[in-house]
Amino acid sequence: MTRIATVSCLLAFCIAMAAQSEPSLIAVNMPTYPPLARQARIAGVVRLTFVLSGNDGEPTNVEVISGHPMLKDAAIENVKTWKFSNSYACGKYQTTFRYRFSGAEGTHSVVTFHSFHQVDVVADAPHWQP
Repeated sequence: MTRIATVSCLLAFCIAMAAQSEPSLIAVNMPTYPPLARQARIAGVVRLTFVLSGNDGEPTNVEVISGHPMLKDAAIENVKTWKFSNSYACGKYQTTFRYRFSGAEGTHSVVTFHSFHQVDVVADAPHWQP
């Protein structure tokens, strides 16, 4: 009877952990558009993977799946600053940074986190200098 109770408790714990498997992003350094990429008017998508270990709220093994060389280093460095709260979240996760320009010229930028899975970095187009 004790074994059945132990197995039942273990099963309930595993189900509870699975329900809480999505990590919560609690702190970030706001990403910026890489200055050289902005100046060269390079836009694009960078896809990354990272690993979260149980009870460790910081991403490790951050790797690029795809993306322009002038954009990917900024995305990697930004993900390394992220902090997560869910101690049960462990595994490999993917995120996408979309770097693009707004229709305006200037020096403003807007960052939107749809979740940790997608980050949009939108900057004003650089002033044209002949």
